[in-house]
Amino acid sequence: MNQTSNQMKAISKYVDDTDSIKEVNDQNKDEFKDYSYRWCIVILFCFPNMMNGIEWITFSPISSQVQQAYDQSQFVVSLTSLASMFCYIVMNFPSNYILSQKGLKIGVFTGIFFTVIGAWIRLLINENFGWAIFGQVLGGIAQPFILNAPTQIAAVWFKPQQRQMATAILSLVNVIGVGIGFLFPSFIVSPTYSDSTTNEIYDLMLIQAILITACCIPTVIFFREKPPTPPSHSASVEKSKFSESMSILIRDKNFIFLYIYFGCILGNFNSIATLINFFLEQFSYSSDDTSYFGAVFIISGLIGSAILSIVVEKYQKYKLVIIISTVTSILSYSLAMGVLSIENFSLQLVSFFLYGFFATPLIPLSLEFACEITYPISETIGSGLVFKSGQMFGVLQIVISTEVIQIDSQNNVYICMALGLFLQILGLVFMLFVKEDLKRKQEEKKQESMRQKDLLSPPQSIELVYQSSSKLGPINNIKI
Repeated sequence: MNQTSNQMKAISKYVDDTDSIKEVNDQNKDEFKDYSYRWCIVILFCFPNMMNGIEWITFSPISSQVQQAYDQSQFVVSLTSLASMFCYIVMNFPSNYILSQKGLKIGVFTGIFFTVIGAWIRLLINENFGWAIFGQVLGGIAQPFILNAPTQIAAVWFKPQQRQMATAILSLVNVIGVGIGFLFPSFIVSPTYSDSTTNEIYDLMLIQAILITACCIPTVIFFREKPPTPPSHSASVEKSKFSESMSILIRDKNFIFLYIYFGCILGNFNSIATLINFFLEQFSYSSDDTSYFGAVFIISGLIGSAILSIVVEKYQKYKLVIIISTVTSILSYSLAMGVLSIENFSLQLVSFFLYGFFATPLIPLSLEFACEITYPISETIGSGLVFKSGQMFGVLQIVISTEVIQIDSQNNVYICMALGLFLQILGLVFMLFVKEDLKRKQEEKKQESMRQKDLLSPPQSIELVYQSSSKLGPINNIKI
């Protein structure tokens, strides 16, 4: 009787343990989860991101008409772009702090607020051109709150396998906005100056203000901070505080090398986007031609980014892909310089296509690479700082090109572009010294390995063996 009682107690204990194991397994399965709403977040963020890109580049493809219509110098017209870039530099630290410490929602909404207000302020352009610059300043204040968010959104909402692609989409939407911004003015503003140019520019400002406002409203209503359950271990880890993060980064040689590299690459990217019309008009190209070159550059860049993001996600070779893409972008940039004097539209179009294909992917790749080598520092802080370097180098290059070199002859255009070529080569040299230490992915693999060891599958059967003793008698086997 006692023997049977002991056996039943053992069976009961086993059943309880099995239920406990199942409960632990269920909890582990639900520990990390991705939600379909993450794609809604991507779409909702794309709206203000794209609109901010359109707003920033508005005056670049029509810089010649603006210069004549408002009797301004090249430098003052370029301030419409420079002002935004300078404001990004100034507001980078506050935006990083708000995004990393106060949350995505507050940060993104701040960016939307300044983008929309800036768009409407520009309607006063015919009262005084200074209002247009002030509107661009407000758009520039918005930039870091928007441009610094993609890596954090990707980390908070997406599993590691989809993170690189998510970052590429989220960051390159701004580039799409720049492409639309290149094309859109050509449909509103005539390619040559006339008495109606100021009215056409006002119409452009009005249409953009309405479009920007309408596209940002859904984001304000439906955007969410984060999912109920994190998608990965790195998303669940509490990041370093802002002050601690800054202290670590300024002493991280690896990060400093990447910082300089990205500054050289993005700086030249921003400089070309801002000054392209001033460059091309010296070679008899119209503002419409500039719009087409800019659009092709952006489209090819999106194609290249999609391809290279897939390659990096599969092979996890950030540094190798970045170096190869940088070398080919330098060669493509050199080709664009070489065919300028030929003044052949088709050849120039091909050169801009190739340059965009290889140069544009460097933006999302470098941002994700920054997040990897700076982990566990917040994604916003790491990517935001490297973006800041791009704006700083861009401002410096634009000021040198417009004020020191001055874009008033073909020879000076070549000098300006040679400066950009030098910066890209300099950036490549610094990239060679960056160590590919993918800390975030290594930590996630480690945690996943530990988690798998803890997941014990409940056995289908168990044999409870009670060894006989002098009192209990022979061995008794019970199978469940």
